[in-house]
Amino acid sequence: MPPKPKHRDVAGFLSRVRDFFLGRTHKTALRFADTVSPRTQPPPDIPKGPSQSLFSNYYYTRDPRRLVKPSVDLVLEHKQMLAAKLKAEEAARAAQAKSRDAPMGGAPAAPPKDSDSEDCHQWQDSGAKRLPTPGQVHSWEGPR
Repeated sequence: MPPKPKHRDVAGFLSRVRDFFLGRTHKTALRFADTVSPRTQPPPDIPKGPSQSLFSNYYYTRDPRRLVKPSVDLVLEHKQMLAAKLKAEEAARAAQAKSRDAPMGGAPAAPPKDSDSEDCHQWQDSGAKRLPTPGQVHSWEGPR
């Protein structure tokens, strides 16, 4: 067994004086390799993610800041959507009046609705675009 290395400390006489005045044996706060536990833990085995690949690893595809878009005025979008819907209904009525055909199914045509009385939560398949959503959800833990 190799000799024990000398640790940094005060001289022997001063060490005994210090222990006498402390009333106990002084334990130094310094850490030395032979006084601490050995490192038996293996290095971590972390799986590689999409950022470690050599190809198809472009920064702009992983940057969540690029997904942020300017804010949308929902009231203005709703008004534009209603105006487009009314314009489409008027065009359909004009086309029907021009051709003088009865509506499909033989049922009489429904009277036109007032745009203020329409419920904005009733979505019909009228071809009008839906209001935009804020964007994609970003996962800070990486892709799943």
